[in-house]
Amino acid sequence: MADIARLRFVSNVAANACYIVLNTTIMLWYIPFLVNHLGVAAYGMIALANSLVMYGALVGTSLNVSISRFLAIDLNKGNTVSANGTFNTGLALSVIACSALLVPAGILTYFLPALFNVPAGLERAAQFLLASVGAAFLVTILSSNFGVASLIKHRFDLRNIVNSLTLLTRVGIIALCFMVWPATLWHVAVAFVIAAMVGLAGDVVVWRRLTPELQLNYRSIDRHHFRALANLGGWSAVNQTGALLLMQVDLLIVNAMFGAEMTGRYAAVLLFPALINTLTEAVVTVLSPAIMARYAVGDIDGMRRIARHSVKLLSVALALPVGLLCGFGAPLLHLWLGPQFAQLNVLLILLVGHLAVNLAVRPLFYVVTAYNQVKVQGLLTLALGLANIGLAIALARWSGWGVVGVAAAAAIVWTIKNCLFTSSYCATLLRLPWWSFYAPLTAGALGTLAIGFAGRFISQLWWPPNWLALGAMAVTIAVLYSIVAYFLSLNRSDRELLWSILDGRPHA
Repeated sequence: MADIARLRFVSNVAANACYIVLNTTIMLWYIPFLVNHLGVAAYGMIALANSLVMYGALVGTSLNVSISRFLAIDLNKGNTVSANGTFNTGLALSVIACSALLVPAGILTYFLPALFNVPAGLERAAQFLLASVGAAFLVTILSSNFGVASLIKHRFDLRNIVNSLTLLTRVGIIALCFMVWPATLWHVAVAFVIAAMVGLAGDVVVWRRLTPELQLNYRSIDRHHFRALANLGGWSAVNQTGALLLMQVDLLIVNAMFGAEMTGRYAAVLLFPALINTLTEAVVTVLSPAIMARYAVGDIDGMRRIARHSVKLLSVALALPVGLLCGFGAPLLHLWLGPQFAQLNVLLILLVGHLAVNLAVRPLFYVVTAYNQVKVQGLLTLALGLANIGLAIALARWSGWGVVGVAAAAAIVWTIKNCLFTSSYCATLLRLPWWSFYAPLTAGALGTLAIGFAGRFISQLWWPPNWLALGAMAVTIAVLYSIVAYFLSLNRSDRELLWSILDGRPHA
C-alpha cells in the first residue's frame, strides 16, 4: 500500500508539473500571437468577455466547493447511498443554475456595446464572443460535477490530461483558423465552445472510471442534500462574489475609465498573475482531499500540520517567481511584447508583488470549507470586494495614478483580507494562537523584497539584451535564493517535509 501511495503521489506531482509547464509555455506564445493578429484593442475584448462571464461562473464554482466537501466526506466514510444523493442533487442544482443564468447572459450580450467600450466595427463579433464564452462556462459548470471525482480520488494525472486537452483544443482551433482565414473574434468564440465540450466529455469519462459507484439517477435527488448543498453553496457564492470583486473587476473598471486599447494592454500583463495563480492551484489542490479526509475522521492535529507547513512552504516558494517578475519586469515586457509595453513595469509589480502572501493562504480556505464556516468569510470578502471598487476608482481618477491605481487598490484590499482576517480566522478554527500564520507569511514577503531589489539592481547595471541573458540573471538569483531560503527560512521540520515531498513519500 505504501508503494502504491508513493507512486500515486509522484504521478500527481509530475502531472501537475507537466501541466504548469504546458500552460505557461502556451500562454507565453498565445498572448503575443493574439495581440499581433487581432490588435491590442480586439484582444482586450477576449479578456473582458472572460471577466464578465466569471461572475456567472461563480455559481458553478460555489456549487463545486459544496459538492466537493460533502461528496469527499461521503466517499471517505464509504457511504455510497449518501454519495449518490450528493452527486445527483448537486448535478440538479447545476442544471437549475445554468438555466437561471441564460436570461442575464442574454441581456448582457445584447447590451454589450452600450455598456462597455467596444472597438468600432467589432460590436457584433464582440457580442458573439461573449455569448460563446458564456455558453462555454455554462458547460464547464455541468462538467465540474463530474470533474470532482478526480479531485477526491487523488487522480490529478487524469485531471490534468483533461485540462491539457481542453487547452490544446482551444488554442489549436484558433491558431488553425488564423492560418487559414483572416483573424477575427468569431474564430475565438467558436474555439471556446468546442473546447468546453471536449472538457465535458473528458470529465465524464474520468468520472465513470474513478467512481463507478456513482450513478445518474434522478430518484437519488434528495431535499436534505439539496438544503445542505444550497446552504454551503450559497455562502460560497457570496465569498466568490467578493473574491471576483477583488480579482476580476480590474478589467471592467479599466475598460469603463480608459477605453478598449488600455483594456488590451492591461489584460496582456494580467497573464503573469494568472500564471502564478495556476501554479499555486496546481500545488494547493493536492491538499484539498487530504484536509477533507482528516476532517472526516476527526484528525485535527493532522489538519494543523498540513496548514502550518503548506502556508510556510508556499510563501517561501512563491517569493521566487513573484520576486523575479518584480525585479525583471521591464526587460521581460520589452522582450516579450515589445518596447511599448516596458512602461507597464510598475503595473506588473502591483499586480504580482503581493501574491507571495495572498496566495500562500490558499490552503487555509480548505480548512474553512471543511468546518463549513464560509458565512463569515463570505460576508467579509463581499464587503472588501465592494470597498475595492470604490478605492480603485478613487486611486485611478482622483489620485492621478491611472490604471496603476486599479491594481494598487486590489493589492491593498486583498492583503488586508488575507493577512488580517483569513490567517487569524483559520488559526482560531484550528484552535491555534491567532498569529500562528504571520511568521510564515512574513518570510515570503521578505523573500519577495530581497529578490525584487536584486533583480532591479542587476537589470539597471546591465540591461539584458535577449532571452538568454535574462534567463541567466534569473537563474543566478534563483539558485542563491534557494540556498539562503533552505537554511534560513525553513526549520528542521519544514526541511524534512520538503524532502519527503521531493522523495515522493506522502506525508501526514
